[in-house]
Amino acid sequence: MGARQERWISAQVAAGILDLTSAEVCRLLSIGRLTGSKQKTAGRPGKAQWLVNPSSIAKEKRFRAKHEAALRRRNGAKESR
Repeated sequence: MGARQERWISAQVAAGILDLTSAEVCRLLSIGRLTGSKQKTAGRPGKAQWLVNPSSIAKEKRFRAKHEAALRRRNGAKESR
């Protein structure tokens, strides 16, 4: 069986998966919460797109789910007081 190859995802697609805007995905890339690389478009100077590592998207989804669960628990504790 060959090595598992993951296809990198564009920032626009990653934004849809994470329910964010592409600007927010670029911010997560810049602060290091997502990993990716910039792919230049041949023949179009100044035009490039970010490609995001799918494993970093999965990691961010787990982080967000854990964070939201903690907020729900904390807010539930406040309401019961």
